[in-house]
Amino acid sequence: MIPKTIPLIIILIGLYSLKYGMLFVYKKRNNIKGKDNFVIGVNTIYYLLLSAIGVVFVLVLLHINVREFFTSISIIAAAIAIVAKDYISNAINGMILMFNNQISINDYIQIGDQKGKISHISLMNVQLVNENDDLIFIPNNTVLSNEIINFTKGSSHKTSIEFTTDTKYITTIDELEQFLLENAVKTNEFADVESFRLRIISAKSTFIKLKAEGKLNSKERRQERLFRRQLINTWIAYINLRKKQL
Repeated sequence: MIPKTIPLIIILIGLYSLKYGMLFVYKKRNNIKGKDNFVIGVNTIYYLLLSAIGVVFVLVLLHINVREFFTSISIIAAAIAIVAKDYISNAINGMILMFNNQISINDYIQIGDQKGKISHISLMNVQLVNENDDLIFIPNNTVLSNEIINFTKGSSHKTSIEFTTDTKYITTIDELEQFLLENAVKTNEFADVESFRLRIISAKSTFIKLKAEGKLNSKERRQERLFRRQLINTWIAYINLRKKQL
């Protein structure tokens, strides 16, 4: 029994050495600290192979013929594959996401209606942390079947915020837009002045809903939060100023 397990032990040692050497060279060459997509992908493959070798190791210890065992369960495995096709598809898509550079750990992205920073990519899902620090799990199948907006990969970062107010506090949309531009956009060193605009979302007899949009020449989430807060504070200042004038 011991001689039969020696090749498996050698394979385990070789597999670990290969993984360690590959990641060491990759991190050294790309000056990477911590984890990124490639590191997660290599570790995932390593643990899958480790699990497979572990199963074979147990079979050898139990004196079970490995070839006959896998031949006998091939029909069952085929049935399981049909039942678990969604999980298998998720796992394959997870590997695709791990080994491409379209999205990466710490990227700020939007998938469908969900927006947040990628905290982890697994075989089953992509994990996002949104603005409320909620952890969102999006299946890999959903990720690859939807449009992905990657704000981090671009040279600028688009941000927006909506306002709803009583129409009596607004003289004209142009005046409010100019007020926000002068007191919030131009005073922010990261804001792109040319990209800023104020759009009408909906309008009723007494209320109007507006959306302020602009780009930031920064990919940091902190700068976006500060800019959004600056816009809100400026909008409040405008409303208070109009209240005094009425």
